[in-house]
Amino acid sequence: MKGDLDERLYDRIIKDNQTEQQIVDFSEAMRTACEKSLKTTKAPRTSQNHRSVPWWTQELTAIRKTTNYLRRKYQRTRNNEEQREKNKSTYFEEKSKHSATIKREKTKSWREYCNLTTEANPWNAVCRLAAGKNKSNTQITTLRKPDGSLTRDTKETLRLMLEYFTPEDNDLEDTTIINKLDITARLPNTPDDRDFTREVIGKVIEGMNKKKAPGEDGITVEIHKLTFKMFRLKNGLFPDIWRKAKIIPITKPGTQNSKDVTKYRPISLLNVGGKIFEKVLINRLNHHIHSTDLKNQYGFIPQKSTIDAFMAVKEFIQEEFAKGEITVTVSLDVEGAFNSAWAPSVLKNLKESGCPRNLYKLTKH
Repeated sequence: MKGDLDERLYDRIIKDNQTEQQIVDFSEAMRTACEKSLKTTKAPRTSQNHRSVPWWTQELTAIRKTTNYLRRKYQRTRNNEEQREKNKSTYFEEKSKHSATIKREKTKSWREYCNLTTEANPWNAVCRLAAGKNKSNTQITTLRKPDGSLTRDTKETLRLMLEYFTPEDNDLEDTTIINKLDITARLPNTPDDRDFTREVIGKVIEGMNKKKAPGEDGITVEIHKLTFKMFRLKNGLFPDIWRKAKIIPITKPGTQNSKDVTKYRPISLLNVGGKIFEKVLINRLNHHIHSTDLKNQYGFIPQKSTIDAFMAVKEFIQEEFAKGEITVTVSLDVEGAFNSAWAPSVLKNLKESGCPRNLYKLTKH
């Protein structure tokens, strides 16, 4: 009976076009269930202070206590030489076990840390560590406004940071240019890509880092893994609830004493539901894009980096030198590159690449 009811409810979701409201209701139901069933507590300061290194475990704490006890027992045995030797032997055995366990946990912790960097994104935690760009606590300070004056309080500072992190588009100006160029007015006449199945969504969730911080709704990867459903997304809709972000400002290295708002790099914590949907969409887009000619594209391409770009430039220059030609290189560093990226132009290139109609529609929304 329960299975039949689940099937009827599932069919209702698939046939219903109110995708936005369905996802809002589903997210609210998950949040309510978590608040009523899960106990949320803050870790006591004492437990964090004792964990001075990331590889320390409860097992090591127990072994260390035993080792210290056996050492004291051995040192205090003085009148019985035979018993002293036995205690000494027992102590050194436990000490060896302690050392071996430390070595094992260190290796295990390092491997887990290295696995944070995937093949698809090699410029992650380990690269930052090697470059000396470790994370540090961010202190909100007085900042310089565009007119040269300084912010007077925290509220004004935060407002300036928000304006810098999330600049507004001039919709009227964009609409005029788009209409003139007819860049994105019409959808491409390409066939739709295959639907997002439960199996595809499930694999994406399985591959996500369970330790990543959730967004403003507080729903983690583990919760989505147990509760995820497939919604009707053929209408080209990316729900608003999945576009909300919690912004964390990170101070760039060497700019701690700067008064410019550009000293901060914003990290956006998106709701996990949106991350899942975004990852499924990006996987499909990557499959399509990488099937086209991208020989001069090095950014955001798996297994490619700036080193590959440098080598390509080097080979080009060597070839031209061999011909007796002069080579000139022009390098541009665009300030706020992501903020400066013009969405209609991105869509235009996507459309001209023959992107499937449904993927284009989702990306446009």
